[in-house]
Amino acid sequence: MTTEKTEITEMNDTEWNKMIDDHIVEINKEMQGIEKIRSAPEYIMTDEFDRGINNRLVTEDLIRHYSDAIGDPNPLFRNPDYGKGSRWGAVIGPPTFETTVAYGTSFGGGFKLPGCRGMVAGSKHEYFGVFRPGDQIRAYDKFLGYKEHTKPDKPYRLLVGRTLTKFINQRDEVVCIADSGRIIIATPPSKQVKGKMDMYKNIKRHVFSKEEMDVIYRGYDDQLAGKNRRGAKILYWEDVNEGEELPPVVKGPYDLCDALARTTVSCYSYAFAIKWAAMREHLHDHPIDPDTGAHRFIRDWHYEDHIAQMLGMPYAFSAGAHNEMMLVHIVTDWMGDDGFVKSIDSKDTRIHILGDMTWVKGKVARKYVQNKEHLVDLDVWGENQDGIVHTTSKYTVKLVSKEEE
Repeated sequence: MTTEKTEITEMNDTEWNKMIDDHIVEINKEMQGIEKIRSAPEYIMTDEFDRGINNRLVTEDLIRHYSDAIGDPNPLFRNPDYGKGSRWGAVIGPPTFETTVAYGTSFGGGFKLPGCRGMVAGSKHEYFGVFRPGDQIRAYDKFLGYKEHTKPDKPYRLLVGRTLTKFINQRDEVVCIADSGRIIIATPPSKQVKGKMDMYKNIKRHVFSKEEMDVIYRGYDDQLAGKNRRGAKILYWEDVNEGEELPPVVKGPYDLCDALARTTVSCYSYAFAIKWAAMREHLHDHPIDPDTGAHRFIRDWHYEDHIAQMLGMPYAFSAGAHNEMMLVHIVTDWMGDDGFVKSIDSKDTRIHILGDMTWVKGKVARKYVQNKEHLVDLDVWGENQDGIVHTTSKYTVKLVSKEEE
């Protein structure tokens, strides 16, 4: 943080804005439209945001661990015998499973500049098949560039960079195409206060009563018992009504164990010398912990309050990708084993701090027939204990029609 503070105080707003403008032009000119294959895991990343492929081989164990990380006891994602009896003939990876194969971008952070801080911007997913045990996946990235989305009433500039990732299996089938975004909040020198993001300064941690926790635990017991899981019972398209609500699913209160479960399966976990390799070229992004004198990985703001507070956030907060992953559960329970998620479009609208809970809710927005497919659009969102929405998703689901029986 010292390097960043020194650099930014040597600039005025005009100089700083020109630096940002020039960098947008330079990075788009250098990388926009470029396609490349994700590097093999033997490669040691030298940038936290320059990500290679994480898991090339899909296994029953990896699918089960992924289901653990989203808190979903659905046997279609964890029980091989159950999977064999389904239409798929095996356990399958749930929607968003591709994030454990390769997540984010292989084009680096892009904005290692003073006054700039990166966060997840949401993602889009289009599915053409399912991930099966034994699949060997390769991933190709295409950088779509940075665009500015600054609003006149905000004290910072808002930039969004996007990467398109194509996931292809050993049969040369495209299983999924993911469009992932990264927000850059770029704050000029006159608005910077020790790098802090004041937009979340009024957030306070909630202390749950015994009565509130009893409701949450009953919700978990219902999930484990499969109370609202359709499973092998077919949901026919004809039986769906626009406006109907999906049975809510509870997640939380979000804690360190939840955060680390996601990191284990869908992030790039490294320690000691490998972690140092990912930090050493841009240490100004990784603050020095006053308790130890050591640089701390910026990702630690998802795990520890005092690291988040050093970087201007009120508390540690969940990764945006995990927020999106949590919403999957309500859809797969509702549509049953025979439904197929064709696409997801997710947006992270607010941070979700450790200690907050999530009620996952949804409703049927539209049902229609397109290209002879019987489709349903769902609006799905996650809201905390105060009813404040932190993540929204639009799902398109293909269902079985009675005409096909």
